[in-house]
Amino acid sequence: MRKLVWERTKLWDKLRFGTKWNIRDLSRHKSRSFMTLFGIVGCMVLMVGGLGMRDTMAGFLDLLDKDISNYATKVNLVDNADSEKAKALATELDGDWESLTGISLGGDTVSLDVVHNPNELYNIIDEDNRRIKLSDDGVYLCLRLKDKARIGEKITFSPYGSKETYTAKVVGYNRSIMTESVTISDTFADKLGIEYTPTAVYTNKNINDIPSSELIAGKQDKAQLMATFNSFVSIMDGMVIILVVAAAVLGIVVLYNLGIMSYVERSRELATLKVLGFRNKQIDRLLISQNLWLTVIGVIIGLPAGVGVLNWLLLALAGEYEMKLMLGPLTYCVSILLTFGVSLLVGLMVARKNRKIDMVEALKGTE
Repeated sequence: MRKLVWERTKLWDKLRFGTKWNIRDLSRHKSRSFMTLFGIVGCMVLMVGGLGMRDTMAGFLDLLDKDISNYATKVNLVDNADSEKAKALATELDGDWESLTGISLGGDTVSLDVVHNPNELYNIIDEDNRRIKLSDDGVYLCLRLKDKARIGEKITFSPYGSKETYTAKVVGYNRSIMTESVTISDTFADKLGIEYTPTAVYTNKNINDIPSSELIAGKQDKAQLMATFNSFVSIMDGMVIILVVAAAVLGIVVLYNLGIMSYVERSRELATLKVLGFRNKQIDRLLISQNLWLTVIGVIIGLPAGVGVLNWLLLALAGEYEMKLMLGPLTYCVSILLTFGVSLLVGLMVARKNRKIDMVEALKGTE
């Protein structure tokens, strides 16, 4: 084997024998090294993706429960309800209200969300999941409409089925939970002269304490809604466990098979080391350290790769909820420790075979 470029440097002479041996081995067997690295990265992607999915969903539900929805009951109003009567009902229930109507924006049909929330029972949040106090001087675009206009620019929209058009300045962006929407305060809607009717009232009254009315189309208990979401998260927990187990199995199978291949390829070298006086523990450290080197590189690549894959999945499969990626420190710690644990376990399993190597057979095998 010819000397590598870095073997001609002064730094190379200062390295320990084990470090030199592992660098040369990785350089000689590039395909095996790459496949080992690929297996570790795949293990990390599955672990970070699975655990991160659980963190993101739990964070989303916590955000929905504590920051966006502070009400006890959502009262859905009938279509074409009288606007003044609907507002009077909201006042009677000590609630906030919103009005959802369809509008045409740049050729696309989206929702216009007129919000009245002095009691902060129903809130609007920004990109960083912080509550927004709606301005009375402009509109807010949801994140999916962010490309329509920058903050400070003006947009023109028209209510669905109407020839009226309205122009307003964009004053911010908000995170929409369900629909593509343009959000404005009721005060600003009145300034523009937009006709609207409340479609839902949010109140802290118990669902059974709200009397029937010709304006009410239905009632929705937030506690029951959150219980439904939590049951979904419980199902997801099972999926996450499967992903983590699959990641561990992937790591063990790939690393073990490649480790055995490496052992067979290097049996003559290992036998030579034994003849030269290296003890089994020293050779074991050589074998395990190479796995750990590749694991460190795999973790460095696998962490951002796992986050990237999960973020892509959120945009592709759950883009309508505009979820923000949320990964807790426990996810990173568990993913890294499990990956290193799998690598160390496989390294120990392969290293044990070194104790049974037949030095005479290994050294004469190439003759």
